[in-house]
Amino acid sequence: MTLSLKSRFTGIIAASAVALFAAHAASAQAIAQGGDLRAALTGEPDVLDPATSSIYTGAQVYEGIFSKLIDIDADGNFVGDLATSWTQNDATTWTFKLVDNATFHNGEKFTSADVKYTFDRILDPATASSYAGLYSQIDSIDTPDDTTVIFHLKSPFGPFLTNLATNGEIVNKTAIESGDPARQPVGTGPFEFVDWVQGDHITVKRNPTYFKAGLPHLDTVTFRFLPVDQSRIDGLAAGELDWVDAIPLQQVPTLQSDERFTYVSSPVAGIPDFIAMNTKVAPFDNPLVRQAIALAVNRSEIRDFAYLGTGELGLTEMPTGSIWYDDAGLFGSERDVEAAKALMAEAGYPDGLTVEYLGLPQYPELLKTGQVLREQLKDIGINLEIKPVDVSVWFDDYVNGNYQITSAYQERTIDPDNFYSLVIRSGGPINTTFYANPEVDALIDKAAASVDMPERMALYQQIRGIVSKDAPIVFAHFETLHYLMNKNVLGSAITPVLSLHMEDVGFAQ
Repeated sequence: MTLSLKSRFTGIIAASAVALFAAHAASAQAIAQGGDLRAALTGEPDVLDPATSSIYTGAQVYEGIFSKLIDIDADGNFVGDLATSWTQNDATTWTFKLVDNATFHNGEKFTSADVKYTFDRILDPATASSYAGLYSQIDSIDTPDDTTVIFHLKSPFGPFLTNLATNGEIVNKTAIESGDPARQPVGTGPFEFVDWVQGDHITVKRNPTYFKAGLPHLDTVTFRFLPVDQSRIDGLAAGELDWVDAIPLQQVPTLQSDERFTYVSSPVAGIPDFIAMNTKVAPFDNPLVRQAIALAVNRSEIRDFAYLGTGELGLTEMPTGSIWYDDAGLFGSERDVEAAKALMAEAGYPDGLTVEYLGLPQYPELLKTGQVLREQLKDIGINLEIKPVDVSVWFDDYVNGNYQITSAYQERTIDPDNFYSLVIRSGGPINTTFYANPEVDALIDKAAASVDMPERMALYQQIRGIVSKDAPIVFAHFETLHYLMNKNVLGSAITPVLSLHMEDVGFAQ
């Protein structure tokens, strides 16, 4: 789920001092060429097709296999990837000049035709891409020559560049139509796919024809799937791993100062976590019940118990460090049990009710959020029964509406449109609460069509006010990210789009 902006992100998201220090320290040390990095992720990808993958662990792997037109660096700047320059010709026209030395892993030369094919495919309903909504404003794409691509938009679209940098991996038509894009991805990226052993690992190897000189440093990266938090730390300590994602939160205070490891984090590049209610089924088809839950939530308790004091309270889709952050006019920003009880009585449940919470043991913070919520909702007469399920079962039930209430997240929310067009707009590809409000839809569309920052900020303030009161979701927490690696691993940093950028990682000489 990757997006892009203009030549500079104007500081919407900046890297933390810790991440910057780690990056600067790496640049001051020489990175050796070669080596086999053993990395551990929190789970297994669903597929490695960037148009259809819906799980973040998928993106963590496939972003090293594919390239995008543009990216966003750790300082929040737009930087070229397959594009050497980009120009806004007018309010609805963007021209990109492309590199002429990129080759797909199957040997085919990259051209502007691949860019057109990529976005035509995402927008094709037959692809069923979760990211189609990010590019619905594309009217047509011209390719006047092999190194020029021109996007014609239906209307001005503020998040266009951001979206390209976040979810714009360029694919190859031959590989897609004659191969298996889900299991054998082919891109122009720094690493080539080698193998996928179900339930164990995915291996990628250095692309010898990568178009950026001197990269990647590593010969191979093996991504192991270790959903048990402690197993990743134990593997690192035992020398069986070199780099791990998602440090157990209870160990952050100890591990961030452990001299055996390098710790990298960011206070603003992270993930908004929220409580999702299925508005199609009782009792959450009644907005009064949803409002009661919004008023019953104590975010401080969620942060302290589920996230062990890390991260932020999470009132909106953005962290407080973002210039988009605005908590004015939000419904339910403070807990009010008496008001929540009154709403329950007004909704026809003066004696309370029982609901089922779909829990995810593989994501302990989300499961613990449910446990905290269960205790909080007792205060307003709601008995929350937690049903723990495997992540694949959870995902199927969540997207198909076979649930009442659960906790979820939306990674890489750089521009507010990334959240509202996907998760809140009626018919949005990740609108799994099935919320629909024509007024909100119109505001989302108007905000996306604007290129005036103050106007967009004011529109998102309105959107947040309405959505928080309708309460299809209740923001519960903003989750910060943490990487841990052995001291001889250099170059790892957390960027706004949350790409691992393994091409920059290597071992110290």
